[in-house]
Amino acid sequence: MQDKKIQEKAREVALNLEQLMAKVDFKYNRHQPCLVCKEQYRHHLDGLPCISDTERKTIVRVDRWGNIRPMTR
Repeated sequence: MQDKKIQEKAREVALNLEQLMAKVDFKYNRHQPCLVCKEQYRHHLDGLPCISDTERKTIVRVDRWGNIRPMTR
């Protein structure tokens, strides 16, 4: 029981740290994979990683001209 609480808190801390680092290095971390959804930050709607396992960001893909491509999943 105690180990599960420790793991949940560690996951929460890791996701918070990921959010902070993404805000600090916003210009340079576009190819970093998100810990939650495994997509690159540049594919997220706002360019930042997912907040938590339950609050995932919308995935948006664009072509080289900036046009939004439809999701093929």
